[in-house]
Amino acid sequence: MSILVLASYVHAHCLHVERLPCSGESVQATGIIEEHGGKGLNVGLAAHKQGAEVAMLLPLGMDAVADSVITLLKNEGLDDRWLLRTGPQSGFGVGFIGPNGENFLAVYPGANALLNKEHVEQALAALPELNLIYAQFEIPEAPIRKAFEIARQRGIRTMLNPSPWRQPDPGLLKLTDILVANETEAASLFGLSNSEISLERWMNNLANCAEQIAWSGELLVVTLGEAGCVALTKDNVVYQPAWPVAALDATGAGDAFSAGLATALMNNLSLTEALSRACASGAWVAKHRGVLGCLPSQAEIDNFMQTNPRPKTV
Repeated sequence: MSILVLASYVHAHCLHVERLPCSGESVQATGIIEEHGGKGLNVGLAAHKQGAEVAMLLPLGMDAVADSVITLLKNEGLDDRWLLRTGPQSGFGVGFIGPNGENFLAVYPGANALLNKEHVEQALAALPELNLIYAQFEIPEAPIRKAFEIARQRGIRTMLNPSPWRQPDPGLLKLTDILVANETEAASLFGLSNSEISLERWMNNLANCAEQIAWSGELLVVTLGEAGCVALTKDNVVYQPAWPVAALDATGAGDAFSAGLATALMNNLSLTEALSRACASGAWVAKHRGVLGCLPSQAEIDNFMQTNPRPKTV
């Protein structure tokens, strides 16, 4: 099973605080984490650790932190052909993390913004055997659109996580087979207010919401954090509850979910089992501090699922 990840790199700096600050307020941090990050990097490395053959098209800067991440990925056994120096400065991010794992983040794209269609075409020309192309929104939409167009021509499945949130172009959505969005992103996608979103409403209304945006893909997943996720197939709506854990840091949990879902689907697991493994992947990361250093292996997810009570679906 082979996946091309249209990746992104962010030099991540996270501050742990006793509560998230209000506008204009300064608070004292109780801890700090500095690590390699970025949604695409997280997903690519997580999928690799869960057994997928991963090609990561990763835009980096001409800086020391890029040298460091290239060394890290080589040591992890990833192909370094597609680790590109596209600009002077690598991506940079800052986040605040509350005591229960709640967070907010800001990212400067740097070299990520310079990934283009030509980079995608070169990579895909050299990768004839692919099962899935994954993309996220820390890179521009043009190279994603080009990759998904080629994927459609070649019969390769596509998976999109529209995060950080921006409204996807309708043409890109038509090229997307699997869409994964968190609850806030999904509400924006469907034009809903916060008062209109709840597990019950997603279960009852997700099909209608998808119809309103002319969704035609095979799978649409809305992640709900500690409540699990809701998935829409062409036939029905499926709810998968979360694995109960004491969350320390939710940063990166969504990326681990996406990687778990992608690898499970490429392994031809049932949708129920794929969603369960995806939730387990996200839960594993949420119960640790940091992201990259605690992305789970396939064996760790297997053990987690075998030694914890399985959530009951409805």
